[in-house]
Amino acid sequence: MNIFLLSSCLQEESIVSGEKGILCFSSIEVSSADIVSMSTRAVNPALVVEIEKEDGTPVVKYAAGAIDASQKIELEAGGYRLKAYSSNYGTTWENMEKGEPVYYKEEPFFIEAEKVNYLAINVPMIGIGVTLMLPEGFDVWFKSYTFSVWIGERGGRSVELKNGETAYFSLSSDEDTDLNYALSVVNIDDEQSSEKNSTYRGITEGCLYEVTYSLATRSLELH
Repeated sequence: MNIFLLSSCLQEESIVSGEKGILCFSSIEVSSADIVSMSTRAVNPALVVEIEKEDGTPVVKYAAGAIDASQKIELEAGGYRLKAYSSNYGTTWENMEKGEPVYYKEEPFFIEAEKVNYLAINVPMIGIGVTLMLPEGFDVWFKSYTFSVWIGERGGRSVELKNGETAYFSLSSDEDTDLNYALSVVNIDDEQSSEKNSTYRGITEGCLYEVTYSLATRSLELH
């Protein structure tokens, strides 16, 4: 679902003269599978916004929640690049830490002189999320369990999840990005099963995956 935002720039606002134009964010939205909220501001307050020239020269930066980012911005005519990202962008999480969803987007744009230039972008989640969802009746058959999830080799960051919890992982093109998860259980007769490992290849950045347990097949399933 998306965070829906309303425009704060009105077309009847005065236009600058000369070699400058006005940039108005009609909306900068965050896309997420598990967030629903409303804002009357054009820029989501959870996002940091940077504007730089085409050659990388910084022009302006607005911290997350800055009111100015939702107002009109006067810029010289020419090409620019916008970067919008959540304030936790660049954060790394340690082993067993569940992490948080991270959002990032770059978008080139052009300012025409003596015009109001509108820009709307959708900022996606980068990396993936994995949620454990156990079926009703699971606790009738099993008295305890341990579920772990990790990306790539087992020696990297691994996270244990309880039912309904979500772990977030960043992805790197330089590393093995297979999604791996394992479940071990103790049934009501105090018999412990060996850990069952599963691997899912071909994960897609920006997706929230759900791992469930089938009581019929006694196996994990990923959706």
